[in-house]
Amino acid sequence: MQRLAAISGRWIVDREIILRSDRSTRCLRISRRFQLIALGIWAVTTGWLSFASTSYFEISRILDTRTAALDQAHDAYRDLLNQMANHQLTVMAITRDLESKQGSLRQLLNQNENLRQDLKLTETQLRQSEAERTKVAQTRQAVAEKMSELEQTVRSMWGENGSLERHISGLRGQLASIEAEKEEIAAQRSALSRRMSQLQSELKISLARTAQVEGQLEQTKTDLQTVTVQRDRMHEDGQIAQVRVRDLESRITDLQRVHREVMTKLNDRTRADLAEVQKIVSRTGLNLDTLLPKDAPAPVRPSRAGGGQGGPFVPLFRDLVAPPGSDATTNLESMSFSLGTQLRRLDQIHGVIRSIPLFAPLDNFTLMSGFGARHDPFTGQAAMHYGLDMSAPVRTPVMATAGGTVVVAGWKSRYGRLVEIDHGNGLRTRYGHLYKISVKRGQKVEFREPIGLLGSSGRSTGPHVHYEVLINGEPTDPNKFLRAGKDVFKG
Repeated sequence: MQRLAAISGRWIVDREIILRSDRSTRCLRISRRFQLIALGIWAVTTGWLSFASTSYFEISRILDTRTAALDQAHDAYRDLLNQMANHQLTVMAITRDLESKQGSLRQLLNQNENLRQDLKLTETQLRQSEAERTKVAQTRQAVAEKMSELEQTVRSMWGENGSLERHISGLRGQLASIEAEKEEIAAQRSALSRRMSQLQSELKISLARTAQVEGQLEQTKTDLQTVTVQRDRMHEDGQIAQVRVRDLESRITDLQRVHREVMTKLNDRTRADLAEVQKIVSRTGLNLDTLLPKDAPAPVRPSRAGGGQGGPFVPLFRDLVAPPGSDATTNLESMSFSLGTQLRRLDQIHGVIRSIPLFAPLDNFTLMSGFGARHDPFTGQAAMHYGLDMSAPVRTPVMATAGGTVVVAGWKSRYGRLVEIDHGNGLRTRYGHLYKISVKRGQKVEFREPIGLLGSSGRSTGPHVHYEVLINGEPTDPNKFLRAGKDVFKG
């Protein structure tokens, strides 16, 4: 309160308004008390207006909310009425369905009563058919004896032929089906006579099939003579095949010789490629052994002493291939193993090369400043330059020198707009003074993919790109990589 009194005493003091005309001068006095009263009235009026406005907007918002809730309640009430109408229709449909099912039940009860009467009539008929059932059993016994005689006759005809047994099994199955049909005849009096005639016709068919079997036996004898003639012909063909096998053996020997020569050439060529690639990588100053993946499984040479495989050696054609352990097989296996090992290492080295920045970020450029000591372009003093300054027209596309992940994409003090790419294995490249950046942090970029436009941002005297190569955080002369890249391009 004392501070407020001091502030009011400093700013609110007695004031006078002088009204001057041509002939007179009047003085209008405004006291400090009057000023305080006017200020209080203004504060109260302003507060009341603010409170009234806030209350008005709050009440309007509440009314809008309640109006919306009331509309939702009306909509829900309408939906409820629609659901009630649908439920009433569903209840009426269920009622009609129940009435129809009740009528169906009455019909079923009437049918059940009719079935009971039919069952009593059937029992009476079954008692009357017991005598006939006895006759059917006697007939079945006679048929069984007839079939037994027929079976012995067929066995005597076929003797050692196994196909007759299968046919007899089929006849037995037919006999079982006949017995089942006879049992059905015993249960159905009205169809007894028709079943008996059917059994007789099937018996005639069985006799006809027996005659057919005899004909097939004669045909089999004829086929046997034909097979004998064909066997003689196959013997002659076998002799011709032996001559062809000998010819194939000589061809396989020639193929093995050609295969050995090809494997030798491939091994020599692969060794030369490996030496050339290792030489190219060594020119960059990198240690190839540290860049190759450490977790790759070492190739395992096939061993005949190890577990997992076995069994006797049985060639598809006798004397067609060299048996295991022979010099030819051992040499081919050694060559194949050596070639596979070298090819795997060559693939690994190619994968490493794809992550090494061996090319320039610009297609055409003028080298303005190299790696190492130089005179600073601004101060003229001796300074160390950790990259290459490559000059080209403004907005020339700047491309990634190898695939990798963008770790820096933005403004960085002296570099201006800077892009830094991590290529893995401790290799990183920097591209400074860009006019525009086209990639984002964390983005995957491919080899020769545009990452920005050449410019002169940051501490720069003109349009160029400042290009750096870092190995485990230490700057390295990019010229080593560019010279190695020229050798790769020639290869």
